[in-house]
Amino acid sequence: MILDLVGGAYFEQNLQALALKGHLILVGLTSGREAGFNLGLALQKRATIIGTTLRGRSVAEKAEATRKFVAHVVPDLASGRTRPNIDRVFPADSVVDAYKYLASNESFGKVVMEF
Repeated sequence: MILDLVGGAYFEQNLQALALKGHLILVGLTSGREAGFNLGLALQKRATIIGTTLRGRSVAEKAEATRKFVAHVVPDLASGRTRPNIDRVFPADSVVDAYKYLASNESFGKVVMEF
């Protein structure tokens, strides 16, 4: 499963990285609303592509989504079954270095600040 918070320029890369029968869930568009991608690759991988957002949903829908996340995702994170891809960890006193690293667009995964 890939949770895509960026969209746009990274959609094709995410599709390429997706495992066979994987799920690509698009929840953000910080890199843009449009992306060209290989439809054949999506078919070959038998990919499930889902687009969703919480914006515009009612408070009740947001609460239900949160409840489901806690029930179905948090246990997998806690057990280690699902793990975030952590690229680098920076100490708290290296905020400027962490920002420069993010701005370089060389990261692959999460950049974490450790406090």
